[in-house]
Amino acid sequence: MIDLDLKDRKLLYELDCDSRQTIQRLAKKIGLSKDAVKYRINRLLKNEIIKSFNAVIDTGKLGFTSFRLFLRFYQLSPEKEKEILDFLQKNKNLVWLVHFEGNWNINTWFLYKSVEEMNSFWMKLLSKYNNYIEKREFGIYSNVTYFSRAYLLNTEKNIFSMPIISLPKKQKIDKSYIKIIELLSKNARMSIVDIAQQTGLTSKTIINKIKRLEKEKIIVGYRAEFNLEKLGLKYYKIHITTFNTTPEKIKQIKQYIRQNPNIIYHDEVLGGYDIEIEVQIENENKLRELIEDIRERFSNIIKDYEILHYYKEHRLRFFPSL
Repeated sequence: MIDLDLKDRKLLYELDCDSRQTIQRLAKKIGLSKDAVKYRINRLLKNEIIKSFNAVIDTGKLGFTSFRLFLRFYQLSPEKEKEILDFLQKNKNLVWLVHFEGNWNINTWFLYKSVEEMNSFWMKLLSKYNNYIEKREFGIYSNVTYFSRAYLLNTEKNIFSMPIISLPKKQKIDKSYIKIIELLSKNARMSIVDIAQQTGLTSKTIINKIKRLEKEKIIVGYRAEFNLEKLGLKYYKIHITTFNTTPEKIKQIKQYIRQNPNIIYHDEVLGGYDIEIEVQIENENKLRELIEDIRERFSNIIKDYEILHYYKEHRLRFFPSL
């Protein structure tokens, strides 16, 4: 864990809300000179507190379906586990791969344009490793909302959110747009000049195309990814099963999710659990306090829950390698 002062935390929060903000705008918001902001960003990158800056792409608008796959392994040696992880990571459509502690071993997120493509990969996986898979669970992300990390500022509730996944609804765009999306998904702070050099387009054209992508909510925002360990945080996923629900009760628990500063994702999954949230928090005791608060507030609808601890992230990107 690295000690950060309030200015550092404000900077991280602003970059989390919009990592493409100009240095000038960041300096004005935080109350520092432009040189001081540049220095702090470089220091946070050097110390690997900031891992990357990413454009957040609603890939549903590009015709992609977001497939979620949980796997629990059976009698797996470390060597065989590495082999399976390597096999998964060779897949260009894999955008997230993380290790769990709990009822599952790994969570994956694939982006495919058809069920047939996903099924083809699944059949290949089973043909090689079915004997090592104890159980599996497929789901499709229908809607995922990201909440800014208000815990960075020790505030009581979130004030900013962005939808990051929707069901497929393809919009027609040409290859030049896709190239811009690829570049910004890897480095949201890439300059217009650098994008122009890599695409062969003029700066004016790049600006207009980015504006269109933002207007049509294909690019829904720009975020920063942080090294949670160096921030002294742990990452958990909570699955909640409900009963005796009503639209009003669901609305109330969704409002709680939206406002809690440690809940950063609300996942709605076809084939998933009734309520799925992702939490970044200091320790297990704090997590228990959060869960007890949820259970106390919504005891009339919560039937059961399970906790999963994300402890090792192998891949995270917001767009497949096409």
